[in-house]
Amino acid sequence: MKKIFFLFGLLILSIFSFSQVNLQTLVKPGTKLIYAVEAGAQKYDFIVTVKALVPALIFDWEMTNDNKNAGTITHTATAMMAANTLYNYFTPGAKTLDDNTLSVWLSKNSFTALTKGTKTAMIIMNTNEAPKKMGVTKEDPAELKIIVNGEKETVEEFEAKDMGVGDGQDPVYFTFATSAKMPIILRMQNGFNIALKEIKTK
Repeated sequence: MKKIFFLFGLLILSIFSFSQVNLQTLVKPGTKLIYAVEAGAQKYDFIVTVKALVPALIFDWEMTNDNKNAGTITHTATAMMAANTLYNYFTPGAKTLDDNTLSVWLSKNSFTALTKGTKTAMIIMNTNEAPKKMGVTKEDPAELKIIVNGEKETVEEFEAKDMGVGDGQDPVYFTFATSAKMPIILRMQNGFNIALKEIKTK
């Protein structure tokens, strides 16, 4: 009888437990990243569909808000390596970002700066704003629960926060995947809130 209860307990744990996903092997052309967005009173999904990863990232995007905005973002190889400006406010249609601007991903240089040495990087959180000193203060990554192809998974994330925010001010931060080859931004608070909730590869 004890053995039956033990096996039943293991079954329950397997049903409700999350396994860890490897974004480097998971994300490829055709993959959809689905984010939950809260912007003021609005709640909707922001859906990124990867079109290409090399030589530089290209993705289609769409929003499920009332306007149903959609478009395509193309990056340069230089931006993938060294950009420190984040493109967070989207306008419909196709757009090629400049060599210093990235969207949804971090550049290789920013990832390295946030994970080694002082673990800080000067990042422009919104175009046409002054750079902010963003820093990772926790040694160990956290785990974000997501759904991948209908299954419960987790992905490891580091949190980078604005080191210049004082008491009483709204925090500004983003989290990013711990994979140097797939440094996807997973969550962000930056005048709005966004969080990756689901990945679909099929």
